[in-house]
Amino acid sequence: MEFPTIGLRCAVESCKQNDFLPTNCIYCSETFCKSHFHILSHNCTKINDNIVVEPGNSTEYFICSRELCSDHSPIEIPCPKCKKHYCLAHRHHGCLEPSEEEIMKKLTEWEKPKEVFAIAKNSVDSMITENLRKSKKVNVANKVQLMRLKGRAIGCKGIPTENRRYFLIYPPLSSPKKESRAIYVCQQWTVGKAIDSIAEILGIRNSNNMANAEKLRIFHHYNGNILVDKVDIVLSDLFNNNTLIDGQNLILEYSNADKIDSSLYK
Repeated sequence: MEFPTIGLRCAVESCKQNDFLPTNCIYCSETFCKSHFHILSHNCTKINDNIVVEPGNSTEYFICSRELCSDHSPIEIPCPKCKKHYCLAHRHHGCLEPSEEEIMKKLTEWEKPKEVFAIAKNSVDSMITENLRKSKKVNVANKVQLMRLKGRAIGCKGIPTENRRYFLIYPPLSSPKKESRAIYVCQQWTVGKAIDSIAEILGIRNSNNMANAEKLRIFHHYNGNILVDKVDIVLSDLFNNNTLIDGQNLILEYSNADKIDSSLYK
């Protein structure tokens, strides 16, 4: 019984035998039967010209492709990339090493996702911040921000976790560092002590203990109104009456006024 669909036919025109275990020639990539798999048996046209057959000897010798190297071997060691034969001494001939252009191309490919991620992250952060500012559901919006702040907020490490309250603080316009900072304080502190702690973390001047100095005060970021005008009020009371919300945006500014332009703090 014949199985014409099993195996492959020999590429030699005069043969065409169906072989169950065909062999592919590494030079011409054609398929041959066991009788014609040898390069001499099928007169391979893609064979390298560095094969030597000594007179009176049927053994083939492969000469190293490295210039000025006369080493020859009965066993071919072709490079997987250029397919040329090299002796053991020259098997690392640099063919597989990437060129400077290839290296730069790969570096560019590796850096591109980082750039795309950075752009996307900045865009998302801006959208979240803008939506938080515009959102009518401030409580829900601040819960989203609270999760963002908890991962990067700084503050006094001695504050018990259950007493920590988180804010995104915008520094005074006169501060050399304009970036907002995620900071936590203790809900058992007074407003005055919270201002002192935040000023220390931000590294800004605090003259609240001086009678005639312009005071550091806390303002709501969403409307610019002062948080409270008395600094001896305990923060927990402000949370209880919803004057403050955990995760809220606040402004720390030198001002004796009860309202500032919050649009200047971005």
